[in-house]
Amino acid sequence: MMQKWMDFSSNMNYVDGQITNDGTLVLIETELQELEYIQWPVPKRNWTIRMIKEDRDEAIELKNVPLTPSMVDFFSDGTILIVQSRCKGDGKNLGRNARRYNPNGQLISAFTLGDGINDVQIDETDTIWVGYFDEGVFGDYTYGEPMGSDGLVAYSIEGQRLWGAGQYEIADCYALNVVHSKEVYFYYYDDFHLVQLNDQQEVARFLVEGDDTFQQFIFDQQSLIVQVDSYTIMRYKIRNRTITPVDNLNLIDEHGKRISGQVFMRGKYLYAFGKNGLYKKIFS
Repeated sequence: MMQKWMDFSSNMNYVDGQITNDGTLVLIETELQELEYIQWPVPKRNWTIRMIKEDRDEAIELKNVPLTPSMVDFFSDGTILIVQSRCKGDGKNLGRNARRYNPNGQLISAFTLGDGINDVQIDETDTIWVGYFDEGVFGDYTYGEPMGSDGLVAYSIEGQRLWGAGQYEIADCYALNVVHSKEVYFYYYDDFHLVQLNDQQEVARFLVEGDDTFQQFIFDQQSLIVQVDSYTIMRYKIRNRTITPVDNLNLIDEHGKRISGQVFMRGKYLYAFGKNGLYKKIFS
């Protein structure tokens, strides 16, 4: 059961969202009706970044942005990172698909995080964790080795590569959950392993049974709550470093009614949009 956290309404169109490492819910909104993420270069457009935390609901306008942002997160100094999942080329000739803005909407820097991005999450040390899907991993070698060839890569606040998960031979990094720098989880194909990192070193590895892909996941004591697709959430049991599917879950409100809107998971936080507002659950 989830408790209603706040009323929520918007006259703009939802693009995507993210839970930051401190539990803030951040949304990308636009007045556009249709979006094209593969288009490159991108016409300059305006975007709204909406931040929701406790009783605060604020918006930042980003104007004349030459990206179609599909990911957003915040650094510890309050600056904003937006990223487009796709861009043309790779290596030295790749377009800059990441942009950092200050809270006033002014551009600070622009850099490249590569093509084929599935997830972007920033930890408390301002390290940017980027998970790539198969097109980002295998890419177009016309421009040299793809930036996402390791499947999961950590970058500095300015986009400098710090670490890569090359030893795991990742073909597709399905899902990522960055709690903090000492607790980073990722699930990948084709080994179907869920790995926990502490300071970029493996400390635990779980075998995931079944053939479901993960969009996002969160730990609940001895189980794992997983969003498998846009319509399906499942519970997996954890035993002896093996994660096994148990049953489907329905998110319900305090009145027993199903919550069927957009869901967000990261760290210990789960948010969901329902018809009557925004719902929140914190896991121990």
